[in-house]
Amino acid sequence: MKSKRRRVNNYNDDAQGEAILPPEMFCEVLARLPVESILRFRSVCKSWCRMIQSPFFISLQLGVTKNKPCQFIVQSQREVDMSSLYLVDIEDLKAREIQLEKIKCRTRLKFKLPALGVRCFCDGFLCMASEKRLDPVCICNPITKESVILPLSRSKAHLLRHKLAFGFDQSSGKYKVIRDYRTSSNKHLSKFQIITLGESSWRQLNPPQNLCTSDWDAAVFWNGSLHWIIDDKTIDEPILAFDLSSETFYTIPFHRLCFSHECYELQVLGASLTIVEHDSHMIKIWEVAGNKVKGFSANCREEHDTYVCWNKYFFYKTISQLSHKSFMLQVCITDNKNVKKDWFTRFVPEKALYFHQDIRGLPEHFNTAHFKPSFVSPNALLSVQSQLPVLKSS
Repeated sequence: MKSKRRRVNNYNDDAQGEAILPPEMFCEVLARLPVESILRFRSVCKSWCRMIQSPFFISLQLGVTKNKPCQFIVQSQREVDMSSLYLVDIEDLKAREIQLEKIKCRTRLKFKLPALGVRCFCDGFLCMASEKRLDPVCICNPITKESVILPLSRSKAHLLRHKLAFGFDQSSGKYKVIRDYRTSSNKHLSKFQIITLGESSWRQLNPPQNLCTSDWDAAVFWNGSLHWIIDDKTIDEPILAFDLSSETFYTIPFHRLCFSHECYELQVLGASLTIVEHDSHMIKIWEVAGNKVKGFSANCREEHDTYVCWNKYFFYKTISQLSHKSFMLQVCITDNKNVKKDWFTRFVPEKALYFHQDIRGLPEHFNTAHFKPSFVSPNALLSVQSQLPVLKSS
């Protein structure tokens, strides 16, 4: 308790005895408030601002956030309208706009942050990059308005696709970014590179075989590893995994013939790695169980009739499982002019009901990423800051 008190006793220097609660208890209360409220409280007085920016409070708030349901970050899929992110609170049905231009970039690189798309997230950070270029890759905290640019690859290869994955290595206490890309010279081969935040360059990775990951699904972080769907229907090991601690690849084998349909996505629903299988009107949730030592298996956990005949013009993606009784879906419809429109809806299988989530201000056609707001500075992730260009809002 004494150590905690030493860490926070300097926050009420200018409060002149106005605090009613002990500093530690006050931090505990404040850390449980919505992030919008915490942001407002930074302006109350200097002591509150110092407290919210302290390592003790930042660590406390991050721990509290990890036990809360995910919020969502939404970004338009139309390049002319990528200048803002939207922090979506599903419980309160509201969205807060975050303008990317306010995250000012102190770098000599000739690019604008709004030109980059959100590729993945981890612990309140967004990893942003272009789909067609390796550089730049930006790690951004949209709450604190801080960001860092990762070391450049200097590659001028023409890309067909560029995807990123982002995770925390528990053994080293460091964050790692893995890129997965394909070039026009080798359309059917995924190449992988990795960087630990704080390192000065990317390192090449060698997967266990020549393979190509799915174009549609981002990597999923679960149980210390990143996971991708392999886009090859001839093999019985359809999931590629990468252990962040040992930095080794492995595959998760089970027979694809257990699926009755070819349309499926990889998700973490609840605390489990799952494969969500779709056909014209059914949804099946396959749960992956096991480990690298004992082996893996996939068992059908639940199956539901969606009571809708889905097709390529009217389809959905499973965003999250809100409870064991309902799912959050992102539904997309394409009109006869090939214009797409997205919205969120809650599906309750037992009652065969859909509840439209009326969230105003969202783009017409958007991508969705899970997000848990935090006050951790991206600069804190870097152990070799002098080698990296640092970006910070004014």
